[in-house]
Amino acid sequence: MVEIFNYMSIIALLPERVIDGHYRSRLVYSDFLTFRLDLASELLISKANTVYRDQWNLDVRALRVLRLVCSEPDITPKDVSQRALIEKTLLSKILADLQARGLISRDGHTVDRRSVALRATDYGLEIARTSEMLGMQMEDELISALTPSERKSLEKLLDKLARSLLGGKEQPTSA
Repeated sequence: MVEIFNYMSIIALLPERVIDGHYRSRLVYSDFLTFRLDLASELLISKANTVYRDQWNLDVRALRVLRLVCSEPDITPKDVSQRALIEKTLLSKILADLQARGLISRDGHTVDRRSVALRATDYGLEIARTSEMLGMQMEDELISALTPSERKSLEKLLDKLARSLLGGKEQPTSA
């Protein structure tokens, strides 16, 4: 388990930006958006992993893969890797574990003989359904610090940022 520092203690250690009218240009790693997004993600995933591991001895990544396989029968490992944002070596370990536990099967792909087709077993479908319901419940609890309006704004902003980074042309919205 990753040890996570208390975010408030990080903020407390940050230097002031302006001291006696002089700008302090020292940039701290925690000033970067990427760090703050990583921190929020790690905190949310860590809490979810605790529940998922207790319930099924699976983590968020494994359940993400299982749910994807359930939603798209005969999906290839390459497609899972791209859609779940999981590196191929790690995905291979996850798939082997899911198969060993009887949650998925691997068969020859009917269209691409060089690849395999992944399918969920009945047991895998059951776990995916149950974990999805629990996941939605936990997500509501984990982000309860946000008002419904703030949550909607956050979702829109994250979607906009992702589209922009993926090469889509985003027009700035007026404030």
